[in-house]
Amino acid sequence: MIFHATGQKSAVLMLFSLLAAALANAQPVHTRLIYSHSLLNATPTAGESIVNLDGTFIAGKGWKSTIGNSQLTITLPYTLPFEGTAIFNVTNFDPVSQNISTKQHIFNLYSRIYYNNKDVFYTDASWWNIRTGTEYSTGPGVAGFKFLAAPRGVGVRKEQRCLESNTWDLNRTYEFKIIWTRTYAYCYLDGVLLSRLAFSGQVEPFKYILIGRDNLYYGYTAQPGVIFSNLRIYGRQNPVIHFTGKANLQGAYQTSTHTMRTLQSAGYALPLQSPYAQAPHTAASIPANIVDWVLLSVRPSATSAAVAWRSLWLRQDGRLIDPQSGSETCTWPIDSGRFYVVLQHRNHLAALSSDTLLFDGINPSTWDFTTGLDKFYNSRGALQVETGVWALQVGDPNGDGYVNNGDFTIWQTACRSGQSGYCTGDLDFDGHCIVRDYVLWYNNAFLAARSSLP
Repeated sequence: MIFHATGQKSAVLMLFSLLAAALANAQPVHTRLIYSHSLLNATPTAGESIVNLDGTFIAGKGWKSTIGNSQLTITLPYTLPFEGTAIFNVTNFDPVSQNISTKQHIFNLYSRIYYNNKDVFYTDASWWNIRTGTEYSTGPGVAGFKFLAAPRGVGVRKEQRCLESNTWDLNRTYEFKIIWTRTYAYCYLDGVLLSRLAFSGQVEPFKYILIGRDNLYYGYTAQPGVIFSNLRIYGRQNPVIHFTGKANLQGAYQTSTHTMRTLQSAGYALPLQSPYAQAPHTAASIPANIVDWVLLSVRPSATSAAVAWRSLWLRQDGRLIDPQSGSETCTWPIDSGRFYVVLQHRNHLAALSSDTLLFDGINPSTWDFTTGLDKFYNSRGALQVETGVWALQVGDPNGDGYVNNGDFTIWQTACRSGQSGYCTGDLDFDGHCIVRDYVLWYNNAFLAARSSLP
């Protein structure tokens, strides 16, 4: 087939247009509501805190930014995922007649709050915001806004001016929609894509919503007169995070083999059902190289409650194994973010990671409790079982976080009754509750051993 020059040019332009449209529409559609607020009052809806500064709640309409200093701060009770969509409505909105300053903000999403002027820009903080002002106009009677996004500090900030020749209707309700992913941030107005900015490398998840004045103490003003309402944030419909980990149990560890003893090697069987009620799971069979069931959970902060649990297997070499797949990679069906990891065992002290892990929803996050005391929160609950090898301390069968007399009573009762096999009083995994287990308990009780959980 032969094209004329003009036909070839038209075909190429059409192809580029189609490719651009496909690229623009490549972002995911988020349909699972994870946060919402009407903005009709300061009443929390999901455990968040809401602070109103120099703004007004108007019945049936929303929160109004009345002066340049107006700010509504919402601190979410949890961090947002690394991929999501924020939607909000504005009425009485006109960047032309309400244009009082060079830079004035209407909506901001931040990973951290900073009150030391612009210091937040020189951290790992992430943010995006919509900014109006006298700069964003091509002439009298028209104005637009700028969309800005920074996944990790000011050095990677991107920005784009939008609708600088636009006229606005104060009586109309406009809908802003911002989509952020691990690669791009998109800005829509009334369903029309206006900007797509590079947004890769985010390590701090969003937690703070600032409507009106921005995050800077000596920063930019709010656009006065705007009424905000119907705030919604959506996440992926089927989110998932991935984890690989390693740990040793002091009671089962053998320096002669540099691995852990299994109960099966002593002629006893592990139960097919996990002993942890938080995450029940029953396996069809258990491999011979599995030491025991453990409970793994993730929590947003060191002191908060867990948001997800998994019953896993602990293999002789210390690897955590998913009993459903047999894989070293474990998954949770929750949103991406930063979380602490907690590992619990039925007669050892629970372990909490010394720092949060970045779960991006794509790559497995890894934590190895075997490499040092610094891997344990507060540097507690672990013991060096041989040079350079660390393990969770044994002796807490009652699970209160301490090796104390309550644990001794459990061992003593099991010992006197001659319990054997899979029982919490068997601290060294030989299948018997005898004096060797008492010695393990006594040594850690003498050390006043306690869990790394605060």
